[in-house]
Amino acid sequence: MKKKRVLFRADGSKSKGYGHVIRLLSLATLLKNRYECVFVIQKTDDFLKKQILKVCDKIVEISITQNMKADDIVVIDGYDFNTDYQVIMKNSCFKLICVDDLHQIHFVADAVINHSEGIKRSDYSKEYYTKLYLGSKYAILRSSFLKQNKKKSAKVGSEQIAFISMGGSDEKNFTKKALELCVKNGTIQTIHVVVGSFYKHNTTLDKIKVNNQHLNIIIYSGLSEKKMAELMKSSSLAICSASTVSYEYASVGGVLFVWLTATNQKNIYSFLIKSKLAFSASRLNEMLIKLSSPKQRMNYFMNKQTYFSGNSGDNLSRIFSRIENERDVDIRKAELSDVLTYFKWVNEPEVRNNSVNSAPISLKEHKHWFLKKLNDRHSSLFVLRKNKLKLGQARFDREGDSAMIDYSVDQKYRGKGYGELLLRKSIAAYTQQYPCVKIKAKVKTSNLASNEVFNKLEFVRYSSKNEKKTGYNYYRLANMRLNNNQTARHL
Repeated sequence: MKKKRVLFRADGSKSKGYGHVIRLLSLATLLKNRYECVFVIQKTDDFLKKQILKVCDKIVEISITQNMKADDIVVIDGYDFNTDYQVIMKNSCFKLICVDDLHQIHFVADAVINHSEGIKRSDYSKEYYTKLYLGSKYAILRSSFLKQNKKKSAKVGSEQIAFISMGGSDEKNFTKKALELCVKNGTIQTIHVVVGSFYKHNTTLDKIKVNNQHLNIIIYSGLSEKKMAELMKSSSLAICSASTVSYEYASVGGVLFVWLTATNQKNIYSFLIKSKLAFSASRLNEMLIKLSSPKQRMNYFMNKQTYFSGNSGDNLSRIFSRIENERDVDIRKAELSDVLTYFKWVNEPEVRNNSVNSAPISLKEHKHWFLKKLNDRHSSLFVLRKNKLKLGQARFDREGDSAMIDYSVDQKYRGKGYGELLLRKSIAAYTQQYPCVKIKAKVKTSNLASNEVFNKLEFVRYSSKNEKKTGYNYYRLANMRLNNNQTARHL
């Protein structure tokens, strides 16, 4: 069977840096056995082309819309891809994923991945259907850095081996500052300095090396991923920029010190410092003395394991597995021929137990109710299908400017995420017809699965004025801004 495609969209250059492209290539490495991977990029240099073609099946240097197919997954990463751009992408592909670290725009994508910690869901302006994958458990790392370094007792007290990497071209030459710190420390005897292919300040590093021949200072340029990982694993400490390279070191290396070298690193820098996964590079001497204590050192490494468990690759892969569950799924209005399917669903024991009226329904009662609902202009009934198999139903009963939603999933398909999918697709279909109607729900507090689904879709709890019964939670859909028919069609 021919593989489905993932289109990766990012730009990179010597002047702008390669961060967004390298991050997507890390994701492509995870997916290339399952998908045909195509990278779409504006005109770039030969160096980056070679990196892309090591991972992806194809590179395209023209407009992404000219290459997009309706069943493609598109992943975009960059600061120039605004809301309008997302709408264009979403209307032309199967699913759209944004890799983000700024949360400064409104998102209409199906999913957003932000591997910074300390970001709250409420920090995002997004559509109700946009799923957020936040935190270091979704860290997008190159394959050599996905498996956690289990060591808890790296050398920190006597002779030190330092690793320095400031990423990119390092225009402000933080590499020199880091090297000077290590030289002055006194316990550091070996210093591995990694610079990018376009680093312009090699003469300054060479001068420091010549002036400190008692130290083993080794300068590397254009290192392979594998060699970079080996150096990180062999070192006891590192000074890195607060970028993806710091995540890579936190995953496999020793004690991490960081510098904020660009404004877009604020979130990662803040997280690393507050979580005590890293320390400001200015505290190098102080913290190396403190961490010479076996207890302090053990606590540091145990803390790192809580954030970088080595599972981020699996977590990222599961995002795409969930997306694949949505292929060949459609939502349609209920028809008279669905009457017996609805009858089977309504009398399933779990459905009856979670209903307001838990008594079994007779076929005669059901047929009367079903025909009445089909003909009621205030009711809308939908059926979710996958490859023509009926998975579940959703019903909207409208009163005034609001509609109460009720849903159920066939017992054979429960626990696979179809409840959330059913709600998203039925709400999208319903709001195309009634864009101004407020969506509400009433759920038994004991129905943990349904309460979780409504929470995932970011319904908010409210106190009902009309119902005084206990044992129920009341929800309303609070975050529904986009009612563009074309966009809703692809939910």
